Amino acid sequence: MMQWQLNEQQKQRLGYWAGVVFFVVVLFSLAYAVNSVYRSVSDKHLSPMQRLLVSGKRDYVLDEELQQSLAALPEAGNFFSLEVSEVKQQLERLPWVKQVTVRKQWPDKLSIALQEQQVVARWNNAALLNQQGEIFEAPQQRISVELASLAGPDEQAERVLTTFRQLQRVLQGRQLSISSLALNERHAWQVELTGGILLKLGKEDKLNRIERFVSVYPQLQADNVEYVDLRYDTGFAVGWKKREGLVSNDQSNG
Repeated sequence: MMQWQLNEQQKQRLGYWAGVVFFVVVLFSLAYAVNSVYRSVSDKHLSPMQRLLVSGKRDYVLDEELQQSLAALPEAGNFFSLEVSEVKQQLERLPWVKQVTVRKQWPDKLSIALQEQQVVARWNNAALLNQQGEIFEAPQQRISVELASLAGPDEQAERVLTTFRQLQRVLQGRQLSISSLALNERHAWQVELTGGILLKLGKEDKLNRIERFVSVYPQLQADNVEYVDLRYDTGFAVGWKKREGLVSNDQSNG
């Protein structure tokens, strides 16, 4: 019977390869275990998302919209695999949503803090403006309050909103309000009041001109006024409404 004897070098080689085989076996076992755990926690029946908490004042975002938007996510019903960043992006696509914060709370709760767009005016008869003067599009039929209509180049939206607020503060002293404000392509301003009077302010000195109008407003027969042209250094011109049998004409002052 023949016996093999290993020298020291052969023993070292055998020990090395035995260690390699052991490492590979351990590695595959670990990968299998991780995969099994992942498949287990990814099972909606084992780790379902059962509770949804939505906070934040909502006037325009509907529950049905939120539910449909979340249901469109592939992992919507799973606590572990649902990515909060995907939920945030998905909900911020809704037209009336401005910003969303999302948190997962163990073991089965999704918390959503939602901030709506705060609409302050209509823009160019097609879109809306928020408090920051940002243009956004959303279903306007949900708006139940009266909004002023602002117009101008899109890149001037914030400036137009700032001017609207400045002029409105001056007009409030006479219980007047703006129905529409427009900045035209020649950079001239035009205001229409809720009573129907049109104010032509021109390009410059718009605040002084609106204050001049406010100072003389009590002296005007407002119901008969069609427009007031304030594009003068010291005075203004009044256009009267047409009446049957009469012709409208200007009455200058200053």
